[in-house]
Amino acid sequence: MQTIPGYHFKTLLGAGGMASVYLAIQTSLSRPVAIKVLDAQLSQDTQLQTQFEQESSLIAKLNHPNIIQVIDRGITDQGLPFFVMPYVKSISLDAIVERDDININRKIDILLQLCSALAYAHRNGIIHRDIKPQNVLVDYDGIVRLVDFGISGYFTANTGNTTDDRVMGTEEYMPPEQHSGVSFTSQASDIYSLGMLMHKLLFGVLPSECPNGLHNLKPYSNATEQAYLKAMIPVIKQSISPNAFDRPNTVADVRQQLLVIAQGRHLQSNRWGLESAQDRIPPNYQLLDVLKENPFGATYLVSDPKHDRLLVIKKQGLKQLANAPQSVAKLKSVEHPHIIRVLGSGKNERIFIVVSEYLAGGSLQDRLTHSFTLGQWMLMTQQICLGLACAHEQGIVHGNLRPSNILIAAENHIKLSDFGFPAHTYGDDSHWYQVKGEKISVSGDIYAAGAIVFQRLTGRIPDHRWWGLKKYWQLRHIPKKFRQIILKMTHHNPKKRYVNAEQIAEKLTNMRESEKTQILEKVILGTHS
Repeated sequence: MQTIPGYHFKTLLGAGGMASVYLAIQTSLSRPVAIKVLDAQLSQDTQLQTQFEQESSLIAKLNHPNIIQVIDRGITDQGLPFFVMPYVKSISLDAIVERDDININRKIDILLQLCSALAYAHRNGIIHRDIKPQNVLVDYDGIVRLVDFGISGYFTANTGNTTDDRVMGTEEYMPPEQHSGVSFTSQASDIYSLGMLMHKLLFGVLPSECPNGLHNLKPYSNATEQAYLKAMIPVIKQSISPNAFDRPNTVADVRQQLLVIAQGRHLQSNRWGLESAQDRIPPNYQLLDVLKENPFGATYLVSDPKHDRLLVIKKQGLKQLANAPQSVAKLKSVEHPHIIRVLGSGKNERIFIVVSEYLAGGSLQDRLTHSFTLGQWMLMTQQICLGLACAHEQGIVHGNLRPSNILIAAENHIKLSDFGFPAHTYGDDSHWYQVKGEKISVSGDIYAAGAIVFQRLTGRIPDHRWWGLKKYWQLRHIPKKFRQIILKMTHHNPKKRYVNAEQIAEKLTNMRESEKTQILEKVILGTHS
């Protein structure tokens, strides 16, 4: 048994090819934790030790409810690398595959949570490379957690001339290209493994184990369930195509297909069923997913079969509206590449409702700084300012710009959302990107845009108490012209900021053209801890 100061080891939870996992108590907080320790036989293998340590670094950067977190790391008293994770009472997906009392709706819910975790990792440049049932845990509240990033890595790291021909992964779930070495893997490799896992979970066997290539529908005696399951087969077949280019483009695409098939049947409870009729939502709108619910309102993903599209419906309590109704009314007639398309709105005695386009790429809140190059940060700053400039010209002030309402429409393409809705203190945003006491204004939007970029490049929110020299030093790693723009955007005195957002967009356009070859591919690394 290992010993680590501050932790009391209880029992062995499991052992894999390169490490063992122990249940322990963190003595300072009297809480149970899981400690993963590198196998002693491998401790002299510098390559594997580096790989093991990389796992904790990767997971520590990820912040997602369906990915297990790292809370500590170090070296045991016996000289072996370890990292510490919260202990969650759970079972692996392997055990669920063997059970016949888990209905198909529950299985789809598991797959949707897994897709959410994997899509988040991919958005941040990380490939798992070992997706299999043993690496998916399900706790007793039904929450799924993806674990064991031991052979993961930034897929952008393999862009050099060297190749890594180490073959790592689990044979039954590995795509053909992974047999050539880890440097041949991509997001598509994880999609293949995900497809294999989906087949195993839904049919109880891998595709190779199906007699005569026929899928096993035996666990599902109900005709409705069988029809439901048959709709999954094309998604799985596409995911496990031998040719990586024939697979779905992203895990988000896979998740979207699952949502359309599920038609909301995976959801346990939500307000939609109670409220949709009384709120006069079109009856043909089908609830697909609950994106957010809190005391202030709710946001839903729905399908609009009449127009063959997905929509977002946002409901907000009348006491938390601020300038949203006025902003939304003006936005209905605005079509701009960097503003979310508002398709309709409504109001009753309880809530205000907004209908808008759906973007599957998530928000800037979901992205780590390191997943973008410096050139991409400059481009996004330019696009944010173009969106703001259009809104300001229409007399619309955002008033609450933050990473969660900067949406990713496509690669190198963002859109702004939630104009006019107020800030509140419920949710996952802890920074409000505003100067305390400053009124909502065009200048305030400019500050917020600069503060978001400043935070992403430095890891800190700009503080008006800082001297200009300190802020300048925080941004010393970026080109001088870009640094000057951000410093002026985030000046604590509104009179010393830019007059309008269009002026900033123009400066960024000129700067990007003149310095294109030097900065577009520079990656922001090591800028903050």
